[in-house]
Amino acid sequence: MSSLDQYTIEWLAVKNLSVIWVQSQRPYDAKWAKKIADEFDPDKFEACIVTLPNGIGEYHIVEGQHRKSAVEMLWGGNEKVPCRVLPEADPSRAAEIWLGINDGRKRIRPVTHFKVAVVAKRDPELAINRLVNRLGYIVAEYKSEKTVTAVSALKSIWDRQGELTLSKTLIAVQQLWPGDPAGPDGSILRGLALFLHEFGLHTDPRRLKQAIGKKYTPGQFVAAANARKELTKDRLDEVMAEMLLRDYNKGLPEEKKLRRKKD
Repeated sequence: MSSLDQYTIEWLAVKNLSVIWVQSQRPYDAKWAKKIADEFDPDKFEACIVTLPNGIGEYHIVEGQHRKSAVEMLWGGNEKVPCRVLPEADPSRAAEIWLGINDGRKRIRPVTHFKVAVVAKRDPELAINRLVNRLGYIVAEYKSEKTVTAVSALKSIWDRQGELTLSKTLIAVQQLWPGDPAGPDGSILRGLALFLHEFGLHTDPRRLKQAIGKKYTPGQFVAAANARKELTKDRLDEVMAEMLLRDYNKGLPEEKKLRRKKD
């Protein structure tokens, strides 16, 4: 593996530097760029890391978009800054390099890390993203009826219960609370996954909707689970799975109740 220090430094005008592949790194933070400009110290300026220029002479910034912006604020687009130019021209490689540089440094927001990992074609993020998209969702930083922000929960379910359970869980959320942005909450996903991993083959979606979806909003379900968690001291996903089992079985004849297998 080659070190970034092996690449020679080139001085490039900041007007020719931009984030061409926006999904290959963290979102731009104007306040952070302004702070760098306000406190600018040329002796502390680290070289920007860029890829090869595109057909119109623009270099993609792998690392240093806020430093570049600060310089442009202070001295305009013609000002030149030191850059390490990597022999790359592929957004997936740019994303992979950015992850390699930033993992373990300044905290990366989980959704940002997930989305850049998708561009870098990393697993399991790439596979999870395909599944999420196939079910009509997208991973995003904001909540809406078609977005999932709980990427840590998605990865945890994928790792612990597998692809099939994650698929069933997202489908169940859609059926329980259709169109509710609060449905794919991280704690709800984990609790549903634990329940469906054990009972999914024997669960009637209509019954689950009647027992849970019509009784609770997503917020009410999380609040009830947290209240019970304080009493039991169990994990929140375990509490939710028990609530799902209890409410599902309530009022059913004995032969239709879900039961745990005996050891």
